[in-house]
Amino acid sequence: AVVSTQSTGEVLKARQQEKKAVMEKVKKIRKGKTEAEEVDNFEINEEPETKQRPLSIKEMNRKRKAKDSKYGFGGKKKRAKTNTQESYKDVSSFSSRIHSKPKRSAKNDKRMAGKPQRPGKNRRAQMKGSKGKKK
Repeated sequence: AVVSTQSTGEVLKARQQEKKAVMEKVKKIRKGKTEAEEVDNFEINEEPETKQRPLSIKEMNRKRKAKDSKYGFGGKKKRAKTNTQESYKDVSSFSSRIHSKPKRSAKNDKRMAGKPQRPGKNRRAQMKGSKGKKK
């Protein structure tokens, strides 16, 4: 058995102090208040800061033109299908032959005339009742 020279309490205190020191260094590095020498000695996998510079107006316009040529200019979206005064008055696409057909129904449709109409609920109940009485 290995005999430890330090008691477990002393080891825990040493670990806590070390952890506290590491956390303070991390805080300083985050705030940018450390000197370059201290940062070199302290190893942290810190991601390099990537600050994008704001685009100039010319670059924004160039980017906008490229997207417009690829996808088309946006234009109005919401009220695109509402009638305007001109579209309301325009009747060139109206055809009385197409737009004035009478509504189809089972009574006046030739295709539906061959099928006998189903009797109503009362009529079916009467027919059912009369069949039962024939017994």
